[in-house]
Amino acid sequence: MNSLESNEVAINLKLFKLFRFYHIFYPYSEKLCNFNVYHLAWYIINCVIGGIIIYGLLGHFTEMEDDIDIIFYIQILFCYLLYSLSLLKIITFLYKANDIWDLLSVTRINFLTSTQCQAHIGILHKHRSKSIQITNVISGFGIMTTLEWILFPLVLWLLPKTNANGSNQRFENIFNFRFPVTISEYNNNYFIFYIMESSIAVFMLYVYVVIDVFFISVCYVIIAQYEIIKRAYESVNCEQSPKNNNENKNNCNLNDCYDDLISILRDQQKHYAKLKLFYSTYKLIIVSTVVINSGSIIILTYASVVIFISSETIPIFSVAKLISAFAYMFFVLFFLCYLMERVNNKIESVQLGMYSCNWTAMSIKTKKLLLLSMRMHNANKLMIKTTPNKIINLQLFNSVMMTSYNIVSAMLNTRSH
Repeated sequence: MNSLESNEVAINLKLFKLFRFYHIFYPYSEKLCNFNVYHLAWYIINCVIGGIIIYGLLGHFTEMEDDIDIIFYIQILFCYLLYSLSLLKIITFLYKANDIWDLLSVTRINFLTSTQCQAHIGILHKHRSKSIQITNVISGFGIMTTLEWILFPLVLWLLPKTNANGSNQRFENIFNFRFPVTISEYNNNYFIFYIMESSIAVFMLYVYVVIDVFFISVCYVIIAQYEIIKRAYESVNCEQSPKNNNENKNNCNLNDCYDDLISILRDQQKHYAKLKLFYSTYKLIIVSTVVINSGSIIILTYASVVIFISSETIPIFSVAKLISAFAYMFFVLFFLCYLMERVNNKIESVQLGMYSCNWTAMSIKTKKLLLLSMRMHNANKLMIKTTPNKIINLQLFNSVMMTSYNIVSAMLNTRSH
């Protein structure tokens, strides 16, 4: 298969090619010793970033000259959560690159081939435009948030109140990892440690943001495809003429109706197979993203309350960092829960589309086929859950927001007493 073009698919392929993300699962990318060069590059990047992370952890197991407060511990915990999820995401995509490439076929404009489905292809184009706009906005917001975190330490470093010779504290860095070195060694070699933490920030930006927007793009395609299938069922028409001399015409219409249902059913089953592939590939990522994003929102909420009720002066940049990180986590978790609920609702709506067709005018043979289609649809329902009873939807998002609100209320009430 040749490389896909942007006008052939309903995802933001131009963005994924620009970030060289598409080439991770493109089977005909450049090879080195029969290995995809992008896979080899990511294996090396993972080892380097992992080494920096481990080196930054060593300071927690050795006695250090300086102490750090609760805000720095929260910031480091937030970073470790993001890194863990980023590592899980990129390893999953590297391991399941062939499945991702197979999954991309569902994003093709001509994936649903029946005449009835193609008659409603405008729905897919509409969702494609919306998906491209949203993924561009989220990508831009993620880049701006990361740049804010990266540039913040440089702004503080340029302020005249501190210098490498007289400071008894480490200079502010992006994540403030506890590298096992003395204060003077850290400050005198600040830019080395700054570059190390910058590489971690760029790594997490790339993996976290690009895989998030890829998920959003595919979800919009699945939603659009199910809407098309629903409309296709609704448009099946088996009108019979009341005149006896039109018997041959009636038989022709009934046969066409049966053939239409067969072609739509084939498209539906083909789409269901891709949905199973999507869930099997993304299930662990989706559940982990929900759990870690939810935990990150709660952690950032706690950190924000600690900052605002603290009697110490907090730099405005620290507040801006927390707000931007909270906003990104908020929007990504919202879109994930929102899209999963939309997918579940669209799957349910296909059943309504089957009922909405002109089934009273169908022949017995066609009615049996429609009934079989309904039973197959009921049997082929997939839902991703965080627990056996908790579905990923907007209700889950509301629960996370309520937990954050309860934390704020509890802390404010405790302080007031």
